[in-house]
Amino acid sequence: MKPVETCDTLFVEPFAGMAGDMFLGALLDLGDPRFSLEHLRALAADLVPGEAQVATEKVWRGSLSGLALDVRTPERGTLPHRGIADLEALLARSALLSPASKERARAVLWRIAVAEGRVHGCAPEEIHFHEIGAVDTLVDVCGAVDALERLGVRRVLATPPLVGSGTVRCAHGDMPVPVPAVAELLRGRAHHIGGGGERLTPTGAALLVELVAEFGDPGPFVASAIGYGAGQRDPREGPPNVVRVQLGRSGAGTPRPEVWTLECNLDDMTGEELGFLVQELRAAGALEVWTSAVAMKKDRPGVVVAALARASARPALESALFAHSTALGLRWTRSERTECERIDLEVRVGELRVRGQRRVRPGADPRSLDTRDIAFEYDDLAALARARGIALRAAEQLARAAFAKA
Repeated sequence: MKPVETCDTLFVEPFAGMAGDMFLGALLDLGDPRFSLEHLRALAADLVPGEAQVATEKVWRGSLSGLALDVRTPERGTLPHRGIADLEALLARSALLSPASKERARAVLWRIAVAEGRVHGCAPEEIHFHEIGAVDTLVDVCGAVDALERLGVRRVLATPPLVGSGTVRCAHGDMPVPVPAVAELLRGRAHHIGGGGERLTPTGAALLVELVAEFGDPGPFVASAIGYGAGQRDPREGPPNVVRVQLGRSGAGTPRPEVWTLECNLDDMTGEELGFLVQELRAAGALEVWTSAVAMKKDRPGVVVAALARASARPALESALFAHSTALGLRWTRSERTECERIDLEVRVGELRVRGQRRVRPGADPRSLDTRDIAFEYDDLAALARARGIALRAAEQLARAAFAKA
């Protein structure tokens, strides 16, 4: 059944874990004509001509059936090893992906590269996706973000994923589950241990972390279409190896996203110590950190250190505050807030990369472009201005012109 236009929310349930192909299979299993197998095959041919054939099959995994997606590639050794720059180049050349989908796919791929880089102690640019994995990952990620756009999904909700347990054998030997890259991607996020073996892959984790603000109860929800994506394995231990997605709308009275504000008064720390504390709070998962000058007891000048955080990040922020300050206590205040969706973007001005974000205001069409909604990173604009010997505002104008041509 074709969902109505108000069905703009996707609810993901990775109760048995998730891989990129499972998520994409579940989206196809929704049966919506706006995103079909034929379109996915055309997208794969557009991204990597002659390197991928896409097939699906209805299978049983334990007591549940789902759609298994198979991205078939030529024999190992016939495809190139690709790094993040190679995948970005393939994205840029795509004729079927919209600029918004390219930005979102690039953000997911960078999450994987950054996590792998931390694990292996190298820069993300040095990470190589092995030959077949690069094709699989590219099709899974690009197919997923393209599906969300075509289905009109503006908000993705998800329950905490099951990551698995035990160990798994890979190219680097036996690894603990979750594998190190998944552990990095889930840093500060709720998840469940169990299920036996590897249940959540790096691609699955990167998609969830990029698409979902926080894992938890979705609140009132009305589903219009339901899809099940099956994994390649059918393990005997744990829940059936499928992921469920539901396309629908949030019910009346659904609460706005919840955030917490941390506050602490300090009057006995140096400016350098306060600056370091702010950096550590951000590293611990704060959405934002700021300071305000105040007059404290005995008229001593002091500072209020404040941070905004999701509920899941509260323990990490408390640990960081007590480890890097003289605080004897802190205050937490719960709030609701209205949030704009933010989509990472990147443009090239000559040889320089300029990163930024595009906001999607509540009620606005995510495919529409408004110059008021584009913001570029200061550090990248400053580097461009210095390289060209121009003013910062002129560098911003060059970046906006490059984005308009993308």
